[in-house]
Amino acid sequence: MSGTALGVVERLLAERIGLDPQSVGLGLIARGVHARMTCLGLGSKAEYERALLAPGDELQALIEEVVVPESWFFRDERPFDVLADFARSGWLADVGRPPLAALSLPCAGGEEPYSIALTLLEAGLPAGRFRVDAVDVSARSLARAIAGVYGANSFRGSGRDLRSKYFREQNGAFTLDPAVRPAVRFHIGNLLDPASFADRPPFDVIFCRNLLIYLDDDAQARAFATLDRILVEGGLLCLGHADRAGDSGAVPFVPVGDKGSFCYRKGRGARPPVCLPLPPGEGRAEGRRRPIDVSKRATSKPSGDAAPLTAGPSPRGRGEAEKTNASGRAAPLTPGPSPRGRGEAERLSAPAESPGSILDRASSLADLGRYDEATRLVERVVSEGGGSARAFFLLGLIRQSAGDRDRAEAHFLKAVYLDAQHDEALLALALLARRRGDVAAEAVYRRRAARVLARKGAP
Repeated sequence: MSGTALGVVERLLAERIGLDPQSVGLGLIARGVHARMTCLGLGSKAEYERALLAPGDELQALIEEVVVPESWFFRDERPFDVLADFARSGWLADVGRPPLAALSLPCAGGEEPYSIALTLLEAGLPAGRFRVDAVDVSARSLARAIAGVYGANSFRGSGRDLRSKYFREQNGAFTLDPAVRPAVRFHIGNLLDPASFADRPPFDVIFCRNLLIYLDDDAQARAFATLDRILVEGGLLCLGHADRAGDSGAVPFVPVGDKGSFCYRKGRGARPPVCLPLPPGEGRAEGRRRPIDVSKRATSKPSGDAAPLTAGPSPRGRGEAEKTNASGRAAPLTPGPSPRGRGEAERLSAPAESPGSILDRASSLADLGRYDEATRLVERVVSEGGGSARAFFLLGLIRQSAGDRDRAEAHFLKAVYLDAQHDEALLALALLARRRGDVAAEAVYRRRAARVLARKGAP
């Protein structure tokens, strides 16, 4: 790639995510550019440079190629020991304290934020006593995190194998217990973008590991300033082994725990951590729009999922359709009445209904407004067969029809994760983005849908 074109790429990556090209190597950036040129069918570097500078989502697509998420459950382990002690000393000892608020950034495929949630559960905090926000610049990584399905490689290098307790194995894949997922809320965001943390109260705990080493000096200074602002006094900051809070100069982060944990407490002195929420309006960034929250639950009507974990009352009980047994798996759904006019022998000898046929029935029930019945049928397909883009898209339509836009968005994102060419799910996401006033996100989804339809030869 020419020096001029590469300079444009470097500049745009530095402006958007603060990336220091030397930290990842010029070869990785060049390979990312080549992959995008191949995808777009462009034959020259100049053409790609024009596409990158043009309005649209090409820069985000390049970021997806350059930023390679790498994580696993309970990575490095020691920070999670510090977190457990921090939670016990501050929240188990004071039951009247507001729920612990934690942030994982970047969250990659979800292993770290889910590890935070599992650590807090194992430390003795019930689900209603904490919440975890997870932020990443990669929509692809967030879709994987929301799906909550992992391979054996995501559990490497850790002595804390909780798979039998919190995961369901099927064909070599491990699906996180649905009862745990609502503890983590995923957002598209960027540590260097003030809008990513607008309208959110400060956090008690922040995991920001192996990010700062990829930022240039200016971006690092801005990142530490943001971390200082969004972490409460006495809060816990966990960095990567190559990051150093002391390098930030005036930001008051004091090391805690053993040297291998790379954890810090915000504040001066050696007194025990005191995590008091700031008064309204203090310590919050100014921003133009609120980031996407793909797992926030509507509270206007009861639903099958657990309620959002907030500082308010404890979550409501789970719906009948999503009650779990001791293994964490969804309870089997009771089949409906046998068709009229058929004998018992005929009903028992009938072949098993295919997933496609079940989804057809669910769609018909949804058209009649029988959302609960339709949801149970689709969830039966997901439970028995691992889910499909069609199943999650149908769940999204059902939740959207029922007025639950946040859960609808989460299902549509899962559909796109399983099938990137699902134009209907992309258009549904565009509509939801428009309704909440997110013009930029709407444009991204509509452009992606238009490209898919063009490839399909749709008029």
